[in-house]
Amino acid sequence: MDRPDVGSSDAERQRFAAVGRALADPKRLCVLETLAAGERSVSELSREVGCHVPNMSQHLSVLRSAGLVAARRDGNTVFYRLADQRVLEAYRLIQTLAR
Repeated sequence: MDRPDVGSSDAERQRFAAVGRALADPKRLCVLETLAAGERSVSELSREVGCHVPNMSQHLSVLRSAGLVAARRDGNTVFYRLADQRVLEAYRLIQTLAR
């Protein structure tokens, strides 16, 4: 088994922790599951995940800051997608470890 890079800098560990915190919320995990099926607007995500728009925007901000989702604007509508397919792979690994 490959050993993880044990020579991480403090800045890198801060970034790793931010990703961990972003993944530590059930609603945000539900957002990732929903985005695995494709790009969604904030209102679509709110409806599908069952979360009010202001709260959804806050969850998306955390996920975006952690680099897990990306956004694009089309007029007044903001659409979100997974930033990288490896986000889904990481989530699946967490699911496997937790089971």
